Amino acid sequence: MPYSDYTPETIVARGNAIYQQRRREVEPQHNGKFWVVDIDTGDYEIDDKDFVAASRLRVKHPNLVIYCTRIGCRTANPLGFRLSVLTEYDSETVVTRGKTIYKRLQNKIEPHHKGEFLAIDIKTEDYEISGRSIVALNRLLIKHPDAVIYMVRIGHRAAHQLGFRSPYGTLANKV
Repeated sequence: MPYSDYTPETIVARGNAIYQQRRREVEPQHNGKFWVVDIDTGDYEIDDKDFVAASRLRVKHPNLVIYCTRIGCRTANPLGFRLSVLTEYDSETVVTRGKTIYKRLQNKIEPHHKGEFLAIDIKTEDYEISGRSIVALNRLLIKHPDAVIYMVRIGHRAAHQLGFRSPYGTLANKV
């Protein structure tokens, strides 16, 4: 099935179903690590860092559609996305541009949205805000399918930051 036929809900549902089938293989010895699966093949990788697991899986399946969650953690944000050819933007560029745009928006959005997630397309500088990172991400991708996205939690230095492109080639995670 081509990626364009998958809705985010379909990716999450299929990924979660595969995780539930494989749960006994990975819990409890890998609790807290990231589990990344190709929802078409069922092949998966586990690592302390989500982008490392995704990169290893991409080597085996270049056009995969992946679901990512944290093993044994009910509070993990499940992500469903396609990892494809590398983008012309390296992760450092995505983060640098994202931070610059966030600084310009900070005074406008921080008073009303502290603690929420901000997804920024570094190419268009358009953005979406939500209490759930996956919702902000999906809203932005609906508007800009080829977005190069920087994500941050508004007003928090310790939040994860993701920089990636659709089709998702560069995926950087800073904790």
